[in-house]
Amino acid sequence: VNAKIFIRKNMYIVYIKGSESIEDTLTFMGAQQCTIELMNVKIFKDVRNKANRIANCDSANIDKVINAALKQIEDIKIIESKIGLENLSDELREIAELRLENTDMSLQEIGNSLKIPISRSGVNHRFKKLAKIADEIRGEMKNEKQ
Repeated sequence: VNAKIFIRKNMYIVYIKGSESIEDTLTFMGAQQCTIELMNVKIFKDVRNKANRIANCDSANIDKVINAALKQIEDIKIIESKIGLENLSDELREIAELRLENTDMSLQEIGNSLKIPISRSGVNHRFKKLAKIADEIRGEMKNEKQ
């Protein structure tokens, strides 16, 4: 145990840092109940911190999924308004229509809902193709304005 000793107002003060050192000191002094209470507080804080981290991670993932879906919908609507979904390949049209009908679906769920199911990666690849088409349309629209 690494303890610091100093004098304050003519009294000796012993200062111990670190919960393990404090627990060891309390146990050595015969205060086992205090040691157990201190351990319980540490466990409670650890569980609460882990729950907060998990909740924050879940929240961040949900935000990421929602933002991606909104971007996909925006891309699809631009394509729909300028060239029409009927002018897309069957694969891209099916993905686009599924996304518009199911804004809250994950990529995996969309992939499983297709006539011929594909992986999450395959769905993502198709959305990238749609994004590229939408970006080309945006570029053309920008050029028209100039």
